[in-house]
Amino acid sequence: MDEDDDCDCSPARADWTKGAAALALASVLLFASSWDVLEPTEWGVVQNGFTGYVELDPERVFEGGRHFIWLRHSFIKFPRRLVNLEFSDFGRGESDQAPISARTGPDPDDKESGGQPIRLCVAFQYQIARRDVPRIYQTFGALHEASYLRFAQQAITNEAQMFTPRAFWTDRKKVEGQLLGKVNETLYRQGYATVHDLQLLRVDFNSNYEDTITNIQLQEQLKVTKTYQLEVTRVSKEVDILSAEAEAAIARINAQAQREASVTINQASAAAIQMEQGAKATWYAKLKATLGWSNDDFLRYVKIKSLNAQPGGSVVIGVDAVGG
Repeated sequence: MDEDDDCDCSPARADWTKGAAALALASVLLFASSWDVLEPTEWGVVQNGFTGYVELDPERVFEGGRHFIWLRHSFIKFPRRLVNLEFSDFGRGESDQAPISARTGPDPDDKESGGQPIRLCVAFQYQIARRDVPRIYQTFGALHEASYLRFAQQAITNEAQMFTPRAFWTDRKKVEGQLLGKVNETLYRQGYATVHDLQLLRVDFNSNYEDTITNIQLQEQLKVTKTYQLEVTRVSKEVDILSAEAEAAIARINAQAQREASVTINQASAAAIQMEQGAKATWYAKLKATLGWSNDDFLRYVKIKSLNAQPGGSVVIGVDAVGG
């Protein structure tokens, strides 16, 4: 009887084991299916796959990582990083929309013109805060960027009218700053996102106005060039004047030196003559005293020496002849 009991229990026990194994496997699969993953650059809110209900409690906004969110629940994902949106036609595959067509404010030189038509290539970077994810989903669903582009375009179009045409190339940083402030204000108020930066990539005017701008810039550059040329000429003339003054000073110094040299030479010559005459007078006086000559004898002697000193003179008279 024990053998019969064993035979009757074995199939039931095997079925129970298989059922338990199947249940365990199903539990593992269900448990594994109850997890979802967010990247480090994403926020996520949980959506119930059975009812479609989305958990919109700001405290239940998930950040990057693997999270247990129950079976058939999934994340609706939003960007956590800075996201770039761009209005351009650069052909890099990064543009979200075409350039913005707008109009400037009136030109100060032509206030009746009503401003100039322009096309603006603009890029800006927005970021979503964790607390704002639920109301962004409530307002826009998962398609918030289309609305952000529309809000930014309207804000830029309105703000562009606050600037003169010239401001877009003479005060570009100021234009960028005010566009950034306006776009940030609009997106935060209407789209619950913060704009951290904005770049004015390119400004296009109508071709005839572009030509006018180019000519104005060329004339201004020519004016600057002429100013520099005049400055160079002025400096060159000042150098010439300084050179002439230096040469005149040198000539004056040389003339003064030459005059002083002539005076010194003449004074030396006069002193030499005086010394020579003094020496002769002393020698003649001694000669007269030694020989006992009278003035007439001395004059006769001097005359004879003068005749001997002349070219061709051959009169030779001794001292005794003079005395006799």
